[in-house]
Amino acid sequence: MIKAVIFDLDGTLIQTEVLKATSYARALHSLTNKEVAEEDVLRAFGQFVGLSRKEVVQGVSVHFETALQKHLKTTDFSVIQETLIEKRLEIYRAILDNDHLVAQHFCPFSLGLLKRLQRDNFKTVLATMSHFPEAKRITTLMGIYEGFDLFLTREDVSKGKPNSEIYVKAKTKLGLEASECLVIEDSVNGIKAGLNAGIPVFAVTNDVTRASVHDGNLLDERFIVDQLEELISVVYGFIEEQEK
Repeated sequence: MIKAVIFDLDGTLIQTEVLKATSYARALHSLTNKEVAEEDVLRAFGQFVGLSRKEVVQGVSVHFETALQKHLKTTDFSVIQETLIEKRLEIYRAILDNDHLVAQHFCPFSLGLLKRLQRDNFKTVLATMSHFPEAKRITTLMGIYEGFDLFLTREDVSKGKPNSEIYVKAKTKLGLEASECLVIEDSVNGIKAGLNAGIPVFAVTNDVTRASVHDGNLLDERFIVDQLEELISVVYGFIEEQEK
């Protein structure tokens, strides 16, 4: 019987993956004097969705290393990464300061599921690789911060997704078995983390993650929700199956 549902944040409850991808695209476009097109960064970004900030910066820096070395005039990889982090965070913070823009990226169907579950007295958990200040600010803006029974961020684990640590910690803190939990994710790395914890996972796809989720062959198609208006009925159908 399902007693708790654990939600990812970025790409699941709010399309911050799109905003993050945009911040990296603009940063690389600027740092390489427009040699790297924003569209190229957006296409490449899917493979880094769900990773920690450190891992994303490392992956993006390697992917565009040649252009970054040329325009930053250094082969010191740590300097390249630090420069990219600073520029990208400057852009991303400006994006997050625009409450109207952020609000346009809320995921209404996932939020609808969250609120329905809370009304029906299921435990709800946030388990994100975002850092706590960002996660708190965004969920407060969304009006959902206070409603979670447990709130886990990058600061709460030593290993990021696809490692299972954050999901194992969630079920352990709730005092539940893996079979009593359900994960809602959007990325391949997040799906792997949930499955590695032994927890059933539903994937809600978006433009950044859809192809990689299907190509990853990690989930049966019934657990991949492309038509998000069907999310509540699909998840509740599964929950009812577990009660029989």
